[in-house]
Order: sequence, then structure tokens, then C-alpha cells
Amino acid sequence: MTKPSSSPTRDHILAVATRLFVEEGYVGLSMRRLAQEVGVSKAGLYYHFRDKESLFLAILTQNLLEIERIIQETRQQETQARARIERIFRAIFSRPPEQQAIIRLASQEAGHLREASRRSFRALYHQKFILEIQRILQEGIDAGELRPMDARRATWVLLGMMYPYFYPAHRAEMGDPQEALDMMLTLFFEGARAGKKEKGAS
Repeated sequence: MTKPSSSPTRDHILAVATRLFVEEGYVGLSMRRLAQEVGVSKAGLYYHFRDKESLFLAILTQNLLEIERIIQETRQQETQARARIERIFRAIFSRPPEQQAIIRLASQEAGHLREASRRSFRALYHQKFILEIQRILQEGIDAGELRPMDARRATWVLLGMMYPYFYPAHRAEMGDPQEALDMMLTLFFEGARAGKKEKGAS
């Protein structure tokens, strides 16, 4: 993926828009409101982004690029599936709450995009994030680190445990995300870990 062009004004728009999309949703945020919050005219806003959809897609893509970078670095630094998954999600959970919430926006709010844009982004999201987690788990299964199972289904089980923490409104109820991550990873990997019988001959 090629990183989009950057400028201080564009980066500022993206930062403010990210916060507002998380707070108000795609439909709730108007470009007029965003221009006021950013401190530019609507014309200045449209100079950098053609419309609200292109702005929203830029935010989703920027976040996906960051996740892709985390995954690539993790693959270079760790060799086992559990260590890779832990490093990836600790990095994601260490990001500011509004950055984490973009993962939720990608799945919840993408339905408001035009069909072609929605299909294109979802394919990219699946390729760069979902399939990468699935590949890591499959590699752990193939190496005997994890018990034999459907890696695709296991990926969605793992992400299903994570997704509630991508809602900033739930933070007060759910507590420290890093502590919760410890629990989730233990529950997932202790259940998925291969036993002696599974590692050896039957």
C-alpha cells in the first residue's frame, strides 16, 4: 500500500475528523461542523478531501496502514504465533482510544459508503488485517504450537473477544484494556494450546 500524501493541515483534519467520527458516527458528522472544529473554511476542507466519504476512507486507510506496519514489524521480531498475536494486540491496545475505535468504525460505519468504496475497503481490510491474523494462527497450528482447528473461525473468535474494547464508551465498565488483554489472551491461547497427545503421535 502506498502511503497517502501528507501535510500539516491534512494531518490536522484527519486527527480532528477521527475524534468526531468516533463521537458522532459517519451520518452524524457534517463537513460544516468539521470545518468549524478544524478552523478552516469548507472550501479549505474540500481542497484536501473531495467529500465526507473520501475523508472517512482516508482515516480508515491510514489506520490500516498503521496496523499493517505493526504486523510486519511483529513478524520480523517474533517467531511463535502467541508471541506475535500478543505483540500485535498490545500495540493496538496501546494506541489512543479514538485510534482503536477506528477498527469499530471500519466494520460498523462502512455501510454508509457507496457500494464500490465499501467493497474495495472491506477487501483491503480483510487482506491486510483479518487474513494476517488468520495466517499467524494457521502457522501456529502447522508448527504444532496450537491444537488443530479452523484458523479462520479461530480468528473471528479471537477478534470477537477484542472488539468490545474498541468502543470508547465501554472503557469505564470494562476496566484497563491491557489487563483485559492479558485475560483474553490467556483464555484464548490456553484453550488453543496443543497438548502433549496432540503434539505427538496418536
